[in-house]
Amino acid sequence: MTADLADLIRKNTPLSEEQLTEALSYFKQVTAKKNELLLEEGMVADKLFFIAKGCLRLSYGNESTRFMAFENTFLTSIVSFISRKPAPEYIQAVENSELLVITHHDFFKLREIIPGWDKIYIYILEYGLTVVNSKLSSLLTQNAAERYRSLLINNPELIQRLSNANLAAYLNISPETLSRLKSHM
Repeated sequence: MTADLADLIRKNTPLSEEQLTEALSYFKQVTAKKNELLLEEGMVADKLFFIAKGCLRLSYGNESTRFMAFENTFLTSIVSFISRKPAPEYIQAVENSELLVITHHDFFKLREIIPGWDKIYIYILEYGLTVVNSKLSSLLTQNAAERYRSLLINNPELIQRLSNANLAAYLNISPETLSRLKSHM
């Protein structure tokens, strides 16, 4: 299960194999069942999840999905993880998922003991910033049909793997609007 995480770390950091082995030893294997909550609103995000298999949803309640994370992606409530303040969102398993999890304490310990680990931190921050910017841009500049069409082109796996309710929440539209869009495309 750690091979994909190891590959991602190798690709983004100059770690030696010894340092990589040490870093990987801080990640614990966890399984999450479909619909299981991994973070609730108001809790401090103390864990960073790497998705080996499955899908996690970062959302504000049941209706507004901020991000859907699939295999080979990190996910946490990043502002809460960094600031140590309560999270305004939830993290929920959308599918049965296999995860590699590192605690906030261990993640930041690795920043102290392994030169180069900051590159992973920067990778996570840059990826998160890019995703947030892209989502905000689509919400501000595209109507529902354009967002759905863009999803069809750029992320068809979302349409194949997500329920209509989750897909509608991700697109910030009602399930009825999603049904109309699907029937017209």
